[in-house]
Amino acid sequence: MRSRTHRVQNGLIMLIVSTATISLLWSSHITKDISSQIRNAFSAMITHIVDEKKDSYEIMGNEMESNIRIETENEPNRMDDNREEMENVIADIIVSSPISDNESSPDETESKIPTFIVAGTQKGGTEALLKYLKKHREIVPSSRYEPHWFDKVSSRHEYANGTLPESAVVNYARKYRDYAFNATQYKKRKNPERFELKGHPERITFEKTPLYMFVPKAAHRIKSTLPHTKIIFLLRDPVERAYSHYKFIKSRMMKRFKNKNLRDKHLDHRFEDFIQKDLRALQSTGVIPFDKNDPLALVKLDEAWERYTKLKMDRGASAWDAVIGRGLYVAQLRVWWKVYGEQRKEKILVVKSEDMRPKEDGYIHLEDIFDFIGIVGDKIKHKREIHHTDDFGPMREKTKMKLRRFYSDFNDALEELLKTTVWQDPWSWNESLEKN
Repeated sequence: MRSRTHRVQNGLIMLIVSTATISLLWSSHITKDISSQIRNAFSAMITHIVDEKKDSYEIMGNEMESNIRIETENEPNRMDDNREEMENVIADIIVSSPISDNESSPDETESKIPTFIVAGTQKGGTEALLKYLKKHREIVPSSRYEPHWFDKVSSRHEYANGTLPESAVVNYARKYRDYAFNATQYKKRKNPERFELKGHPERITFEKTPLYMFVPKAAHRIKSTLPHTKIIFLLRDPVERAYSHYKFIKSRMMKRFKNKNLRDKHLDHRFEDFIQKDLRALQSTGVIPFDKNDPLALVKLDEAWERYTKLKMDRGASAWDAVIGRGLYVAQLRVWWKVYGEQRKEKILVVKSEDMRPKEDGYIHLEDIFDFIGIVGDKIKHKREIHHTDDFGPMREKTKMKLRRFYSDFNDALEELLKTTVWQDPWSWNESLEKN
């Protein structure tokens, strides 16, 4: 009702101004200079009214071509199935207006959705963590698998780094929650009462999108839009992560390319070919060489990392081939450290992926994660599931050692950033590197 009345008032104002202006312009007592001033004032008023109605949110970049849209982990087709619905949501956002002083703010329950976000890393065990957490009755996952909101959807009001001004936050956050935590979608599920969020502040909500960790603007958007939300990062041995990433790409290619000649052409690429391609990108943007003994090494890394991510996200490519770059954890986490400042101690948890493997008692021990998100408990009974990717054989030992040497200095910088004993030689490489 308020918006309809507002439109009527705007229409009347425009009609009155138009009539008055036309009458005055035809009057013989009005000079050309005054006529020009009136026309300019009239034009400015129309522009102001039109601008008030705009709140255009844009998609960051174009959709990547279907043959390389492979970011979604383990369930990639869900993203494709929801593409049309995502486009409809974006169209709705484009015609929305920023929230006004008279519009009601979200209630306390809504403003705390989600409680936390699993923001990375790809092929780092985020899918396994999702399955573990879904077993807890107090934890409600997003209705949409990997929403990709903060890496894909931008506000026309945001600053260059992705931070949203306070005036644009409420509407942007509301659209995000409507998309990622959709009440209608929850009602279609078995036991829908379990997913009822309104009026249930005790429920813990979360989503996972591994690409957030890689995209600097995602950190700024999340921090400015969801100040209550906590962030969890899972870090896996970067060498093993890279090979898993490669196998994931290859398996997706086998399913995507129906033309045998085209499929064979792409499948000819070895893991080493993907490595060299990404290393060239890292070198061209200045990420490497990296000299940890250089006093300005980290400053240079920050600047180079911004160039690298822009290159990899060009045209919405979702960093699908960043097999090496996605494992440079220190470069990615430094972005989040800067965005959150001292709040990172309360808002960000970094977990070693290997620590989530089932123990001898058959349980997944998640004490640190449960404490972080405020859940009573410490472990979940879970039958270990192995995600089978098409068998490309084991990684060559020579390639493994080369990658360990490459990542070594970056991991030393990561240890310095995290400042805990857990991250001292976290993947037990030192002995093998000394021998080789």
